[in-house]
Amino acid sequence: MKDVLVPIDKAGRVVLPKGVRDELAINPGDLLKISIHGNEVRLHPNRQAAGFVKRGRALVFSTGGTDLLENGAVETVRTFERGGAGSFISKGLPSQRRK
Repeated sequence: MKDVLVPIDKAGRVVLPKGVRDELAINPGDLLKISIHGNEVRLHPNRQAAGFVKRGRALVFSTGGTDLLENGAVETVRTFERGGAGSFISKGLPSQRRK
């Protein structure tokens, strides 16, 4: 994206252009981290990296934001993993023998 000039209003506010918000997936209510480097002001979305993170003794998947998965999406994944469809994960692993 090209550099863009944006005005600062009397209250010190800056409006991020829609193209910037879209490119960085910044939504209303998101937090931005402000840092100063020399004579530059940098804004960074304040997000965790997406992926698996350890929370206590559990390994959980984080979307990197504050959005939660809808119940329907969670149930779809559970059904997929409990049914035969998720069995491809264990292929190639030695099978346990039943006694």
